Amino acid sequence: MSNAVKNDGGSPASASVADETHPATGQGQRARNAEQTRQRILLAARSLFAKGHYESVGTREIAAKAGVNVTLINRYFGSKKKLFAAVVDSLDELAKMSGTSARGALDKALDSIVLGGKHGNSTWVDEFHIILFSALNPEVTDIISAFFDRKRKELQERLRGADVTARADIAYVLLAGSALLVSLSRDAKHGKKEREIFRKSLGHVLDQLLGPDWKAT
Repeated sequence: MSNAVKNDGGSPASASVADETHPATGQGQRARNAEQTRQRILLAARSLFAKGHYESVGTREIAAKAGVNVTLINRYFGSKKKLFAAVVDSLDELAKMSGTSARGALDKALDSIVLGGKHGNSTWVDEFHIILFSALNPEVTDIISAFFDRKRKELQERLRGADVTARADIAYVLLAGSALLVSLSRDAKHGKKEREIFRKSLGHVLDQLLGPDWKAT
């Protein structure tokens, strides 16, 4: 990479000298570059795992999409499985709604899944694709099971009254099932009007599931 600095009337080598004179500056830049590379790999892997199951996605494909050398995957994550675990750990759409009620969080999630695009193009749908596509792969079942347990607890903590575990499970099934249905419904029979009717019906199910028995966090 060239060390030349554009001459705009100041000292032409000032930026390079500063980096060489102050090691901390160079270290900070390297740390930022490393984090950017790590994020590129993570985002590339997330995109690919949302389109194919764990076994079908290779590290070379991930590296190519991220625009990095494949050896950097092991450097930053240790292995493909650990990279997948990092991707799953990044699935935090429900956690981002921690300031809303259980009903509010579920409503926003279902709006995003069902009404988020012609083919359900939303972050929520990507999250469930990653989980559903790889749930039965024995190599990563432990990662997905741990993820599901965390999501259940997040929902349970938002609910009050009886049977919070069962109700949290049903709510999560609504999200996962909606994402799966939207993903499979790609013909003209499932246009905007049909999605709106489906979303309204899901609202009635939430009424039965939660009723007045929910709380703000």
